[in-house]
Amino acid sequence: MRLLILGCGDIGTRVGRALTDVGWTVAGARRAPEKLPELFTRLEIDMTQAETYSALGECQPDYVLVTPTPQSFDETGYRSGFFQAAQHLGAQRWLKRCRRVVWVSSTRVYREAAGGWVDEHSALHTQEPQAVSMVSAEACVRRSATASIIRPAGVYGNPEGMLVRNVLSGRGSAPGLPFGNRIHRDDLSKLIVHCLLRDSEGDWVPPTIVASDGDATPTYDIERWLAKQWGVSLVEDASSGRIRANRRCRSRLFKKLGFELTYPTWREGYAQVVSAHQSLN
Repeated sequence: MRLLILGCGDIGTRVGRALTDVGWTVAGARRAPEKLPELFTRLEIDMTQAETYSALGECQPDYVLVTPTPQSFDETGYRSGFFQAAQHLGAQRWLKRCRRVVWVSSTRVYREAAGGWVDEHSALHTQEPQAVSMVSAEACVRRSATASIIRPAGVYGNPEGMLVRNVLSGRGSAPGLPFGNRIHRDDLSKLIVHCLLRDSEGDWVPPTIVASDGDATPTYDIERWLAKQWGVSLVEDASSGRIRANRRCRSRLFKKLGFELTYPTWREGYAQVVSAHQSLN
């Protein structure tokens, strides 16, 4: 099988490595292709520029994985990074020959903001401009190809990630903040691989999947746990970080897909992060 990964960063690279290990041919496309592994066919693309897409058809991909990112954190950046990128991809004639597109979106698309649970069938946002851009991108991809939209919660697992840096510098959020939703980067990449392999074998893959471990512990509690591991005292800052929606995310489909999380809660996942950080220092 041939896989083309657009916007191939950390998650895409993890997926590509796993699939080359089982005999797939992988092409990765990004602005800086020299950062990709040599075992990939490395291609340069600016996902906001339509003219850079047409040559990708030469890869003759069976599958396309897209991991889009906002160009900036305002409305314009999300529209360009998600909706316009989806439009450019959808306009490619070669896309019709692909068996499936896997588009990585976000649980930010959900409307719930009062602490309730959301899953694959929950109502979507129609007000916040950034979320609307992601919702519009999903719809565009579905119109253009057979697609599975994966909506991850907050992706963690980088031992040098922002939350780790904040804790080690003694900065913590204030108590009483909203629920937190997350998935370890290993589990997100593993889920994508699982879906691609299922589809290649003719097995069912749903059109939408929430990628979250189902543990909605507030970030405040995780910061305190990490601080204890490293013997750090935190100073609470109510203004730290962006305001996050108050929702609890879970997938009802993992069991139906035969998928199991390596890190079912943040406790196992951040224990791995602590260990990885210690090995780096």
